[in-house]
Amino acid sequence: MFKQSLLLIAGLYSFAGLAATYQTDNFDIEYDEDVPKSIVGELAQRVSDNRQVILAYLKQSKEYQGTPIKEKLTVYISKQHRIPYQDWNTIHIPQSRVLKAFSQNEQEKSGMAIVHELTHVYAVSAYRKKLKHNREDRFYDDGLAVFLQHRFGESPEYPDFGTDLYRMVAQKSQEHGGLIPLTDAERTRNAAKSGVARQLAYLQEGAFTQYLIENYGLDAYLKIYRGEDISAVTGKSFAQLEQQWASLIAVFM
Repeated sequence: MFKQSLLLIAGLYSFAGLAATYQTDNFDIEYDEDVPKSIVGELAQRVSDNRQVILAYLKQSKEYQGTPIKEKLTVYISKQHRIPYQDWNTIHIPQSRVLKAFSQNEQEKSGMAIVHELTHVYAVSAYRKKLKHNREDRFYDDGLAVFLQHRFGESPEYPDFGTDLYRMVAQKSQEHGGLIPLTDAERTRNAAKSGVARQLAYLQEGAFTQYLIENYGLDAYLKIYRGEDISAVTGKSFAQLEQQWASLIAVFM
């Protein structure tokens, strides 16, 4: 009897520690029960609104073919992670950021990068695959995510903090001592865990995405995103496009 009582108590404590789940038709939110349910509800509305915006934007193009991620989206409010990130169908958002984002104190608001991470779920490029260095090539993926976060995010967030992407690239490139070659952006972003170089790499990916969409359209960009040769789509080589883009950035210096 005593042993059974101990097992029952242990089971109750184990159950109490389990994450709660907030379910919607399109996604679930997993969270610890010390997060107020009212905040979980606000987060659910934010995710739902941003999901609709991203899909509406992408579906403007006949080239958008959906996502290979078929599992139901999960948003995990995490105590362990300091920054938001996406892993297949799961978005991890730091609990501290969630609590700050929905604080009544405006100064306490903090970016959750929801648009950025949802873009990674609903727009997976042909280049996001394992390379020999055991990394994923996310140049276009992060470019699109940074661009859409800048355009549709509710609050100023890293890496541009609400400043025009071209202007921010110009500013940070001066701090860095010049632009990073676009072919080195991913290597630089992965090698630099923080600081100006990592921020500039993110910014350049977003700003180059903006340049391609503005000059060639979303259809053309998604063709490139899907793996078509950039020169066949635009009539210019990657090097030529980079040179023209860099000349545009120079105007803002």
